[in-house]
Amino acid sequence: MEIKNQLEQCPNGHYYNSALHPTCPICAQGSIPATEPFPATSAPGGTYMADSPYMAENPGFPRTEPVSVDRSVSTPSTPFQPTMIGGDLNVPGGVEPVVGWLVCVEGPMRGNDYRLHAGYNYIGRELGDVRISGDQQISRQNHAMVAFDDADGIYYAGPSAGRNLLKVNGKTVLNAVELNRYDIISIGTTKLMFVPLCGEHFSWKKE
Repeated sequence: MEIKNQLEQCPNGHYYNSALHPTCPICAQGSIPATEPFPATSAPGGTYMADSPYMAENPGFPRTEPVSVDRSVSTPSTPFQPTMIGGDLNVPGGVEPVVGWLVCVEGPMRGNDYRLHAGYNYIGRELGDVRISGDQQISRQNHAMVAFDDADGIYYAGPSAGRNLLKVNGKTVLNAVELNRYDIISIGTTKLMFVPLCGEHFSWKKE
């Protein structure tokens, strides 16, 4: 049997199929009674009112008193303290001394140089210690790292969280490897020449 679809609108604005229902089925169900508002039992500040039903049943229950806060007194915040680079570098004033450079010899930033410091130096396209702009094959941050251990005087290069592979002198690097003077680090379409400062002839260490 074919059921016709005859939409009708009742006086209350409801639409229904008059072929199935002689009158509005929504109105026939009646309206849901409105929820009664909860009686106000507390005064501003959190204290219970004397005519509260709970207080009437529990006369011995202590009333909550508002807490007074002196907002004129402020607690001084601790100033930001940057992470200090470990090691024994003899440089006054807290300056992180340069320990070497990466020189871009191929890629969008060809001709630029990047300072290296002791500890980890993270390479990224937009964020990091070494920022190589324009190379879309380099991750935004933490693609790779170059590190210097000033205790042993050794430089390292290794992958970090980059999607594309890191190569040193044309060989893929999956774990950190030791760097030597004029090694070529390939990352994305960029090639970086490593130029160390510290070594046999110079060191920032205290004598």
